[in-house]
Amino acid sequence: MQKEEIVQLFNDFKASYDEEASDNIWRGHNKAFNDYWRDNILNDNIRELNDAELDQVIRILDRNAKGNKKGDQAVARAMVSQGTWRRMFREIKANKKLKDLLNGIFYEKDELKRISLIDDLYKINEGRKNGLTGQSANAINAMLGALDATKYMHAISLNDRRKIIEFFGFSGGPNFESDSPGKKIVLSNNAIINGFKSLGIDTKPRTLSRFLYESPIRAYWKPELISEPPQPPSPPEPPIEERPDISLFYMERQLEDFLIENWDKTELGKEYELIEENGELVSQQYPTDIGVIDILAQDKKTKQYVVIELKKNQTSDDTVGQLTRYMGWLEEQKTQGKATKGIIIAATYDNRLYYALKKVKDVEVYLYRVNFKLEEFKKPESQKK
Repeated sequence: MQKEEIVQLFNDFKASYDEEASDNIWRGHNKAFNDYWRDNILNDNIRELNDAELDQVIRILDRNAKGNKKGDQAVARAMVSQGTWRRMFREIKANKKLKDLLNGIFYEKDELKRISLIDDLYKINEGRKNGLTGQSANAINAMLGALDATKYMHAISLNDRRKIIEFFGFSGGPNFESDSPGKKIVLSNNAIINGFKSLGIDTKPRTLSRFLYESPIRAYWKPELISEPPQPPSPPEPPIEERPDISLFYMERQLEDFLIENWDKTELGKEYELIEENGELVSQQYPTDIGVIDILAQDKKTKQYVVIELKKNQTSDDTVGQLTRYMGWLEEQKTQGKATKGIIIAATYDNRLYYALKKVKDVEVYLYRVNFKLEEFKKPESQKK
């Protein structure tokens, strides 16, 4: 593609893009992220992270985050589940080495030192299943984009950055085969920004990112069909006598995030471990071409795949059918025929579930319990009149 064509496509994009409004949004988003990092992550007086406050930050990082609506601005689709983001931030909060390294990466002005700090982070975090240091660097690049949209590209995937650099022929990028994670992250960011400057397009990284992903130029550098992970078909309405309590349905939606965030403290965490692929934690909402698995785990000893499905607003027959379908898919697509295991998590265990599982091997059922306690608030004596 010729320089003139690229510039023309950019000018066409800019004609309908409200850059000033977007800049105002990102000044607010960047401040919110920096404030949260300082006031909650670095603040030793804060012992526990509040879910509601943390979710506000995740909405800045990830377009797919809980609570984001169409038209809301976030760094990118980070392909990180809500539960993984929460687990990641809680582990950063609790681990001084991770926290200090990230703080250095965020605020170090010398790029060589920042590269070294990122490499140190990857080494220290190796083997930890928290989604922080994946091969594509989605989480770290999303955080940098939330930190300062005037310095960091919101094209967060190193795979995408490589395609951009190679398509446009930009110089100064890393060797994506052999360079360290720090070099790949820092040099790819600079190569894209400086590459567009060399074409006469000198604008903010956020604007460049929107241009790359939301204008016709995307069809040139990323021509393959991009789609969301496949979603399972909506189940039919259960018979009236079997229809679950809707309050349990909403509770189970939260249960999935809770399990991921607190995995090591649960009964499941004693026997099974969450799964990483290319350094990314992928266990929650694991995509297949026949639907999305709620949680995919592995037996710590045998490495056997374990499909975990929450019985959300569907019949026992639907739940068992869905579970065994995923088990069969894994055995054909990933395990070369090695047997898989299934776990159903439900609020109740009824006859339908019992008989549905009677002839199905290697499936267990876990029941969850939620305990609420109300305690009357009594004013201190000093506040009584």
